[in-house]
Amino acid sequence: MIISRKKKVSLKKEYIRICITYLVIGFIWVYFSDSATIRFIKSSNLLRLANTYKGFLYIFITTILLYHSIEKLIQKVQLTEKELRKSKAELVETNEELQLYVEQISEAEEELRAQYEQMLEYDKNLATSEEKYKTLIAQMQLGLALYEGTTGQDIKDFILVEVNSSHEILTGIKKEAAIGRRFDEIHPTYEQEYLSKMRNIIKTGEPCSYERYKKETNIYYEILAYRPKENQLAVIINNISKRKKMEEELQFLSYHDQLTGLYNRRYFDQVLKRLNHTKYMPLSITIADINGLKLINDSFGNMVGDQYIVKIADTLKKAYREDDTICRLSGDEFVVLSPKTEMNMAESLMQKVYKSAKKEKVNEMDLSISIGFSTKFKKDQSSLDVFKKAEDYMYRRKLYESPSMRGKTITTIITTLHEKNPREELHSRRVSQLCEKMGTILMFSEDKVKELKMVGLLHDIGKIAIDERILNKPDKLEKEEWEEIKKHPAIGYRILSTVNDLAEMAEYVLAHHERWDGTGYPKGLKGEDIPMESRIIAIADSYDAMISERSYRSALSKKIAIDELIKNAGTQFSPELVSIFVKKVV
Repeated sequence: MIISRKKKVSLKKEYIRICITYLVIGFIWVYFSDSATIRFIKSSNLLRLANTYKGFLYIFITTILLYHSIEKLIQKVQLTEKELRKSKAELVETNEELQLYVEQISEAEEELRAQYEQMLEYDKNLATSEEKYKTLIAQMQLGLALYEGTTGQDIKDFILVEVNSSHEILTGIKKEAAIGRRFDEIHPTYEQEYLSKMRNIIKTGEPCSYERYKKETNIYYEILAYRPKENQLAVIINNISKRKKMEEELQFLSYHDQLTGLYNRRYFDQVLKRLNHTKYMPLSITIADINGLKLINDSFGNMVGDQYIVKIADTLKKAYREDDTICRLSGDEFVVLSPKTEMNMAESLMQKVYKSAKKEKVNEMDLSISIGFSTKFKKDQSSLDVFKKAEDYMYRRKLYESPSMRGKTITTIITTLHEKNPREELHSRRVSQLCEKMGTILMFSEDKVKELKMVGLLHDIGKIAIDERILNKPDKLEKEEWEEIKKHPAIGYRILSTVNDLAEMAEYVLAHHERWDGTGYPKGLKGEDIPMESRIIAIADSYDAMISERSYRSALSKKIAIDELIKNAGTQFSPELVSIFVKKVV
């Protein structure tokens, strides 16, 4: 627009210049040509002719001048039009560029508006996140403390600027009293090794974690420290006392017997290697084995057996010295490693154990333990050989100590059973007498009659392991309860078979509930396969049970009981023995 306006002004000036030029030339021509003609030409005819040619000359000259002026003007017009077209093209191009810029600006404006709205949303979310973060920090179970300092300042001079509630609970340090105080004021007894770790964090930015025990609170802490920003230290703490206690318990259990608290075989193997050194010689190895533990477990249950083991362990602890290592190798076997101990001292310690054991009882049973020892005098002497000699010594003592203990235990079992169920004692004695009579009538030898009498007394010994509530139940037994009762022959067998002298009697007790027709228990033996003694016990046992008062029924008469025996002869009982029993015993 500016270029076009300038061109128009220039063309207008050119028009005016042409007109003024034409006017001046015409004025000069008319004025001077007329004057010159009149001055030089006197004839009127020549004057007219001169005026005519003068007019032609004027027209010719002005035409030439006008042509050149107009040509020049046209060139300027053309140049102006060319410039105008160029300017128009430039304007169009500029306009297009401007339009593009406008569109880009519009797009940028839309994008900025979207970004602005997004920023508003981010600000809103950030505020929400900050609120959640603050809530999370405030309510998390881990304690968090933030300390700040200045460049070059030591951790001791860092100031506590923020803590959460858990930090206060875990450490006992009140937030109000701690905020704004220096690190060394809050933690005056902090260990140097941990302070060094924190200095390194502040210096390098590398986080670290460690465990710290605080005597004042008796608490184990797990601490994670890191540097959020320059000259800041964040400390996260957690109470790991329960975990440490569990770790200690696991560590204890990995080297200790859970029942007795003594060392276990794993520890024994390690300490035996450690003690294989000249400075510990002579090294005495003592092996102790509980007599009749299986008998106790079968008779009184594993709980009583465990009590027996613990009592033995306590006896060993009292007898041996602080430097001696006592280990429980297996269920009933213990070993003691005594460094710098001669054979006479090992003998003295063994006798001390025997003496202490005589003073102790479990369930009215004396403690019975067999002990043997051997001594290693040189480092290169085989520990395995020494252990074997101690074991052999122990087994030699066991040959005469264990049977005596088992006999006493059998007596205790019978006594305990009769205390649990007084009726059982009277029943067993009556069955024993009936068996004795049968043995005499059958002309058994004197020893055989005594054996049969003893079996009659012991036939229900397995009931020691049956629940007292079942034995004394006044009502009819449930199916499950009856199945428990049916276990007593097998239990009695296990109890008696532990004693060498009673091994044969154990077989008679096992079979005393077998039936002549093979439908009895526990093996389902039939006819002559059932031992004679077991068949006699079965008849005597059933007869006395029928004529005795029971919690769930009244006693039957002898006649009814005899009729029942005769009725079941050939099915439950041996027909021949029933006939002898009825005719000659009752």
